[in-house]
Amino acid sequence: MKVRVFNKILSAVDLSESLEYVKSWSEGLGEAMNSYVDYITVFPAIPDIYLPLVGWNRELENNLNLAKKDLFSNLGDLLRKEGYNLHELEGEPDEVIVKFAQDNRHSLIIMGFRGSGKSKIPLGSTALNVAKESHTNVLLVNGRFKPIRKIAIADGLKNRSKSSLLMVFALAKLFGAKIYRIHVIERNFVEHAPEDLLQELKFDLVMELQKSTPGVQVEAVVLEGDPSFELFYWTTKNDVDLTVLFERPGRLGLVSEEFIMQTTTPVLICRGL
Repeated sequence: MKVRVFNKILSAVDLSESLEYVKSWSEGLGEAMNSYVDYITVFPAIPDIYLPLVGWNRELENNLNLAKKDLFSNLGDLLRKEGYNLHELEGEPDEVIVKFAQDNRHSLIIMGFRGSGKSKIPLGSTALNVAKESHTNVLLVNGRFKPIRKIAIADGLKNRSKSSLLMVFALAKLFGAKIYRIHVIERNFVEHAPEDLLQELKFDLVMELQKSTPGVQVEAVVLEGDPSFELFYWTTKNDVDLTVLFERPGRLGLVSEEFIMQTTTPVLICRGL
């Protein structure tokens, strides 16, 4: 019997190369969990602040209508032909996607991210804004779906992480994946703590991080230094298939944001069941 970790998936698409990645993950997860998948595309609205300056312009309106028609018709032809449900909306993309997911009780939003250089998600991008603003789980992908074998969890060992942890355990059990629960001891503590106290803390952390659930293999990883960098370095070096960040609804912490800006691997911003 398939485990429905995510009952309803909302996949945000446009005509960029990320369409292939989002579609691949939507199909892969949807099939693995027998989940219902919705697709959404949002034609960006002209910012309100421009209207008082430029007023109404027929050429601009015609150009926008042609661009909107091109977006909707191309995606509609592709997705509806394959039997998928596509919702065509207009507005500020991040706001529309977040509201649509909340109103329709989606348990996961899938979005593509792209960029160049070290930063794979440009600051202020729709993907990053949705990750910040959403009250549901958000999966950011920049490659095709493949079976998940290694899952890294950035674990702050806070109480709010418990329901999120149960969800990740269920995901690992579904794919037969191994979980690496990673905690980074910040440099400020390391520099000031006596060595015997630091070693005692590491031992206690390993004991806590090794806690699991039947059928899920967990390995504790305790690192020292800058949390976002150490997490980025470890997940890159160890070729993880998915990194999980625990966050409260409608919030994205600085460590998570800095990690997302650096990583090139799929990231699940997890807000629990």
